Amino acid sequence: MRTRCRGWEHGEVSDGVLLRELPDGGHEFVLEDPVLCALVVDTGVTLRFGRTDVVVTGPCRLEVDGVDHRLDPLVPQSLAPLLSCFPGSARWVWASTDGRLTVVLMQGQRLVVPGPLVPRAWTVVGPSGPVGPVGRVGDDPGPSTS
Repeated sequence: MRTRCRGWEHGEVSDGVLLRELPDGGHEFVLEDPVLCALVVDTGVTLRFGRTDVVVTGPCRLEVDGVDHRLDPLVPQSLAPLLSCFPGSARWVWASTDGRLTVVLMQGQRLVVPGPLVPRAWTVVGPSGPVGPVGRVGDDPGPSTS
């Protein structure tokens, strides 16, 4: 069953991650296991937290020790700063009302993936499939089931 929250359509909460609406209309992804156990680079970048994957397929930025790094999964050499995140743990993962995904790690790194300008730039995937908004407000999540 799909439900709608202030302009975001999302599926049921799956195992591994809980989707919670924030007071400003954004969404927090509460991870069952916040420990970053793998970084996978292929056609995108996957940050694996237990049974939940945060998949980034578009350009983004990573702040490490006050320095901003521009990352692009299509330019593998730009991804080296991601290694500073591993090993690590997520402090907070949320999507703003404008579709921007932010992942803050306990060590202070901040990964920000834009939403509206880059369709399908990110997805949060639990064991049962994608969870919550995908990439940006207004993306078609597919057919609704009731």
